Amino acid sequence: MLRLENMTAAHFDDYMSSSIKEYALEKVQAGSWTQEDSLDNARLTYDRLLPDGLNTPNNFFFSIINGDNVIGYIWLGPDSENKNIAFIFDFEIYDAYQNNGFGSQAISLASTKAKALGFTSVGLHVFGTNSRAIHVYEKAGFEITDIKMQKKL
Repeated sequence: MLRLENMTAAHFDDYMSSSIKEYALEKVQAGSWTQEDSLDNARLTYDRLLPDGLNTPNNFFFSIINGDNVIGYIWLGPDSENKNIAFIFDFEIYDAYQNNGFGSQAISLASTKAKALGFTSVGLHVFGTNSRAIHVYEKAGFEITDIKMQKKL
């Protein structure tokens, strides 16, 4: 049975080392950042969002657990524009566990956690090139609220 558990310090350290690199890569692929600035920009973003790391107030890090295995993670915190909205800052089901319905289940569990924490809704950002994630989020009931577009010159 799938469940969310508070992320341990060890899992958080692993998460941070890989997540910063992944975020930098996604921003480059989206055309938002240059390759040469991407890692510094990603580190600055994470430092700004998480000045106290795992202990940053009002940020909730969960390991997604199936049986005895950590199969992913999810990070919730208040949306910067509306504190009533829980924002999913980061979410991943590890490759070996994808295509088993775990993403949809984890989103449902995270929504329940967000409601218990007093939030009235859940929001997130997804890169336009991530069709797999868009499918999971739409299936879970998310609707488009904003679209950012860009044209290469």
